[in-house]
Amino acid sequence: MTPTVDWAPRAQALAADLRAKNAIRSDAVAHAIEAVPRHLFIKGHYATGHHTAVDPAQPTDELLDLAYADRGIMTHTPADDADGFSSTSQPSIVAKMLEAARLRPGMRVLEVGAGTGWNAALIAHITSAQTNTVEASPLVAAEAREALARAGAQRVTVHTGDGYLGHRDSGPYDLIIVTCGITGISLAWLDQLSPHGTILAPIAHGGLHPLTRIITSEGGPTGQLVASADFMTATGPLYSGATPSPATCGQHFATPDPAVSRIGVVPADLDPRGSYVDLWMHLAARQAGTTCAGAKDTSDYTGCAVVDDASAVFVQPGGLHLTPGPEAELLADQVQQHVSEWDHNGRPELTAWQCSLVPAGDTDHPLLAPAYWRLATGSDPAHEHM
Repeated sequence: MTPTVDWAPRAQALAADLRAKNAIRSDAVAHAIEAVPRHLFIKGHYATGHHTAVDPAQPTDELLDLAYADRGIMTHTPADDADGFSSTSQPSIVAKMLEAARLRPGMRVLEVGAGTGWNAALIAHITSAQTNTVEASPLVAAEAREALARAGAQRVTVHTGDGYLGHRDSGPYDLIIVTCGITGISLAWLDQLSPHGTILAPIAHGGLHPLTRIITSEGGPTGQLVASADFMTATGPLYSGATPSPATCGQHFATPDPAVSRIGVVPADLDPRGSYVDLWMHLAARQAGTTCAGAKDTSDYTGCAVVDDASAVFVQPGGLHLTPGPEAELLADQVQQHVSEWDHNGRPELTAWQCSLVPAGDTDHPLLAPAYWRLATGSDPAHEHM
């Protein structure tokens, strides 16, 4: 780190911005954002659509502007030697996750998905304890170690390996925190938790990656949604059998027919980052086939959709938009009923949902995935859904 680089005011401004957005709610997280220099964890990026190598020890104003803005930064793609995507996540998402983690001094933490190493450095700063992080890509793991050394983060150890296996040698952990989208939790993680430990992970459901807190009890592990989120997907068995990722929107359907759109059946005042996501989660809990999808040859309908074979109903603030055909009309009847239920019941937020965890994945790499969704209060067991 070069002493003449005055990065601290930018980090302080970022922390203030995240407080204003309610992503930061505690002094501990704010102090970590201010104290750990994010630019030292960026060796190269794709912020302009092509790879730009940078010297984090001699940062330009452009790098500092990029590092201390509330935006995610792609650092690797499958086209380079990392053999996959890697990034430093958007600071507001990082801050929300750190707040949800309920970190305290002395906590033993395992992170799955090291990325640049910035998040692990933040965790270690808050806990003042040894933090372990696992990264599948040898190149990304090596770069994270270099970045942590540049930043002077001595309490973080980066292990190269499959995050599905966790890291047994340094357990048990008070918290296992996952920084990539997964379809279920590994049974190995449960064995590596302390008796009252928790898992915090973005688990795919309905085309979303809601951040889920997993606790264990005599009745088995259960999940509570704590925030909306969107993460790059994990490699290997942690994302086996998943529907297309929310970030890539892999399913595309025929363009909706304006003549059969149902205008007015969805509230028009939905916040794209708030109440719209709350409705989306309600549909994901109630309606099979809820996902993230788009229409062919246009981006106008990208987002929440309920699909069945070749038919789709796109759910947008103000209305439902149907692909041509009678099957879509029948599907829209069901969706409309669920939308009305959500609105009539006071528009429950995403964080009101709880779930059970049931076996999933293949026999060689079993997972526990969310199922039997229910509202945290006033839930009717008859309305639980896989």
